Amino acid sequence: MVTSVTARTVLGSLIGLLVWAQLPVAALGWTACVVQSGSMRPALVPGDVVLYQPPPRDRTPAVGQIVLAQDPTRPGHLLTHRVYQVLPNKDLITKGDANSTPDSTPIRPTALEGVARLRVPSIGLPVQLWRAKRPVPEAILLLGLATLLALAALPLHRRNRHDWAPGNGPIR
Repeated sequence: MVTSVTARTVLGSLIGLLVWAQLPVAALGWTACVVQSGSMRPALVPGDVVLYQPPPRDRTPAVGQIVLAQDPTRPGHLLTHRVYQVLPNKDLITKGDANSTPDSTPIRPTALEGVARLRVPSIGLPVQLWRAKRPVPEAILLLGLATLLALAALPLHRRNRHDWAPGNGPIR
């Protein structure tokens, strides 16, 4: 019984975190992304989900804010880094917290996708492992989830012979 309750509590917590992470996306039009690299350690680690508010078009993000932008050096990829410097033409120089030097290519204001507003730790780890093509940790996570689901499906109360009235069937 305790195992079933614990499994249901853990599953409920995981589902709650997923719903909590998706509410701003659905209600406010925010963007959610899974952190893929360690360039923003210790603030963001691989597997964290970061929620980004659309960037204000009339304001430039401030130095120190974490932004999501189209990566100027890798077309089709997104970059999450901290604003290191705002140039006079409003282009941004960014830098990963774990990197020793700022990025060499400025980010145009039109390439901004969002400004970080919320971090949900580790909830995107399965996605991060899948994208990194690491099947063993992913399989362990899936096996753990399957075990939690199986344990949560156990009845909370196990009937035993004392639950039966003589000749009447189960006590109700």
